[in-house]
Amino acid sequence: MSPDPICHRSWKGKIRGWGAILFLCLLGAVAAIGARVLIESVGSAGHARYAPAGVPPRTVSPRHEWERGEYERQDRVVLEKGK
Repeated sequence: MSPDPICHRSWKGKIRGWGAILFLCLLGAVAAIGARVLIESVGSAGHARYAPAGVPPRTVSPRHEWERGEYERQDRVVLEKGK
């Protein structure tokens, strides 16, 4: 008969195993928090061209106003052709 290796582990080996599991869990939690902070910081960055929703509009150059009008006009044309 061969002895069962799990039953003969010393208490030091068990503590080392649980310590490794705990360390990996803590490392995963820190990585998750870091990823969340990174995603939130990117999401809160203002767009260079148009202001994000909920933010009061900034002064927009006449060229950007013209482009926005053109895009809206093109959208209306496409919607009217689709009817």
